[in-house]
Amino acid sequence: MSTTQQASTVPLSQAHPRSRGSAQWLLESAQDKDCPIHRCNRLQMLYCGEQAFARICDDIRRAKDSVEIICWGFDPAMELERGTGAWPRGETWGDLLRDVAAGRYNEGKPVQVRLLSWYGVIGSALAHNMPGYQRPSDYEQRQGPMRGEASVIRPDAGGMPDPVAVRDRREVFNASWYRAAEAGAIPNLNLRVRDGDMRAVWGSLEKEAGKRSFLETAGMVLVATDHQKSILIDYEYEGGAQAVGYVMGLNAVTDYWDTEAHLYHDPRRGEGWEGRTEDGRPGLKPYQDYACRIEGEALVSISKNFTDAWNRAKGKGGPLARTHDVHQPPPGLCAALKGERSVNAQIIRTQPEENDKSIQRLYRQASSFARHYLYVENQYFQYEPWVRQIKEDRRKFMEWWQRAGQSVDDLPNLHVMVVMPTPELPQMVPRTYDAVRSLGHGDSMPNQDKLVEEDKKGTLGQSAAAVGSKEDVARELDGLGIRTLVGTSWTYDHDWRGRAPLKEGVAPTMADRYREIYIHSKLMVIDDAMLTVGSANLNLRSMAVDAEMNVACDDPVLSAEVRRHVWGRHTGGMLDGGGGSPREIAVTFEEWIKLMKANAFKKNNGGLPIGFLFPFRDERVSRTRLA
Repeated sequence: MSTTQQASTVPLSQAHPRSRGSAQWLLESAQDKDCPIHRCNRLQMLYCGEQAFARICDDIRRAKDSVEIICWGFDPAMELERGTGAWPRGETWGDLLRDVAAGRYNEGKPVQVRLLSWYGVIGSALAHNMPGYQRPSDYEQRQGPMRGEASVIRPDAGGMPDPVAVRDRREVFNASWYRAAEAGAIPNLNLRVRDGDMRAVWGSLEKEAGKRSFLETAGMVLVATDHQKSILIDYEYEGGAQAVGYVMGLNAVTDYWDTEAHLYHDPRRGEGWEGRTEDGRPGLKPYQDYACRIEGEALVSISKNFTDAWNRAKGKGGPLARTHDVHQPPPGLCAALKGERSVNAQIIRTQPEENDKSIQRLYRQASSFARHYLYVENQYFQYEPWVRQIKEDRRKFMEWWQRAGQSVDDLPNLHVMVVMPTPELPQMVPRTYDAVRSLGHGDSMPNQDKLVEEDKKGTLGQSAAAVGSKEDVARELDGLGIRTLVGTSWTYDHDWRGRAPLKEGVAPTMADRYREIYIHSKLMVIDDAMLTVGSANLNLRSMAVDAEMNVACDDPVLSAEVRRHVWGRHTGGMLDGGGGSPREIAVTFEEWIKLMKANAFKKNNGGLPIGFLFPFRDERVSRTRLA
């Protein structure tokens, strides 16, 4: 029995030695007492930035007492709701938080706003996750007079010469907002930053098995990030009766705003200079991600996480202390849910400072019960030890199935379905290859596959002998009754005929009609029985190094609802799995494979695809590993 599982006793009759038990989707063992299962909750999944940020904006405007935000990065100039035209296309994060703190939406009564963001000297210089923080804008460096201002230069550029380029106005707004926030010049708003704890990260990594180079280890230790994304509103106001929170993958940075239509070019996403996702095509690229809105008792765990992180972090100005009583939570957290269907929810984390790896444990626990399908949609699919464990758990289940007198021929296949983007760096190719090869899809990365096959000494970290030949992996999966697919998402340019070439003087190719949808989401759904979503990627970083937060839920109704919505969007509304029966899942799986092949053919010939789903393929090669 896995250490993640809570032992239980199931009585058996000698006359009828068969019984039924319930699967432990969530963490229940004594080791997980610090991440309790909360029984009274209402969860709502919000899809992509347009939907999620609009709801977040509305909830923040309704705040009566407090708004507490943890983020990986913060762009004050990012608009949560967007119209057309140039920046600002709507109210910005910076204006929203300042106005809420001042009581603009609360009949003049101030609201305490606390903002906690990750900021690392090395990492943030690369990630550009807090644009304008601790540096004057380029415009101010040229002009000089605004340096040192402790007030926010509003988007209308009232204190700037006219006309001034939109880019300059945006950058000045960010720089002045951060200066004012750090100086305590925005009443009732406090800003703190935090960075990964190198000593804690080193200790966490020492407990993780596997071969890692010095470069890979050093990269994780020196550039550990605080990657959680959560929001908590009015936790203690009126006993928490109208408290609401969010756990999500979406970052508070402008790149992450997109619609579910994932248009090839949507001016509302912004221009390339507004973010960090330029790919040679017009504007910022499409993004897929989610947020989970939470009401109920799970907010206790979100509050505790915020309190601990806030009190460890650095900050200036105003009263910064935050208290939390885990033994006497606000009594009204479930008041708004009376008479309504509530669900179980568990907040799970990676937090090296607290030796918390409950996300890793939850993934192991939940996947051990997968019987019909395991769907993963993740920015990074690089955690090969987890893939190995899925196969080992399946092997054990088959043994028990046979010991119970059942025929293997009657055992339904397990369908493992992965949707992910192209790894953003070539150095991420080897870890990604390990994971997809273990699923039988090494040929989706043909050049890395060839390199590993030729790597007789295993200098790349995993030799072909260590993981088995492609034929061995295929036989293993077939013998275990595991069917697998690995897909990715692309959108089509319906206006390609009238669009200018990507490069002047270079004729557009048929491939130029397509643009990758960047899968930033971190979602797992199993058997219409459980789901988890949040900030954690499927790589060693998220499992042991970076601060992460997910919410897990074992509600069949919500799980099926999310599966139908997500699968339907990927396939143009055609293949959402229907009622989720084993037969429907099996048929849907086969139809997904057909659709991916058809879309790949159309992509090669410039045709119009159905939905966004394509086979994953990456022809790059690398000998350097980067987690």
